[in-house]
Amino acid sequence: MRAGDADALKELYNSLYQDLFTANFSVCTRRDIVKDSIHDAFISIWVHRDKLPSVSSPGGYINTCVRRKMIDALRKEYPLESALLNAGTPYEFSYEEVVIAFQEQEETRQTIREALTHLTAKQKEAIHLRFFENKNYDEIARLQGCEPRTIYNRVYEAVERLRQYFSVRHTR
Repeated sequence: MRAGDADALKELYNSLYQDLFTANFSVCTRRDIVKDSIHDAFISIWVHRDKLPSVSSPGGYINTCVRRKMIDALRKEYPLESALLNAGTPYEFSYEEVVIAFQEQEETRQTIREALTHLTAKQKEAIHLRFFENKNYDEIARLQGCEPRTIYNRVYEAVERLRQYFSVRHTR
């Protein structure tokens, strides 16, 4: 990709997009900002590809780029809040706080992965399309070749299963 291979960029984009979206949506719940930040990061990477360093973890590098783009977008959209945040004394998170936050985030991801194993393949796909790709029930029905009512029921049942899983897990 650094040598100008557009197919390599496309492959990188396709392989990382969902993980980038999921990780950054947990930080900022504005889908439009997250999606735009991902796209802006890849555009920036492509434009500056000849100046990019060699990295051992492209996913981590790109995720950092996405976070920076997201912060820039939020600062532009909410200038007053950004000014107020910058007005006080800067706060740096300690190493321990960063490690604890990372561990908690990883535990949450693992819990979600475990919960998703309790769904059927069609339920997983419907949940993914509905909540991660923001498709409506008619679009999902067309993609899965069934009626919108079937998709509505499938999503409802999946959410109920997840709710039940989390309520049992939460009481432990």
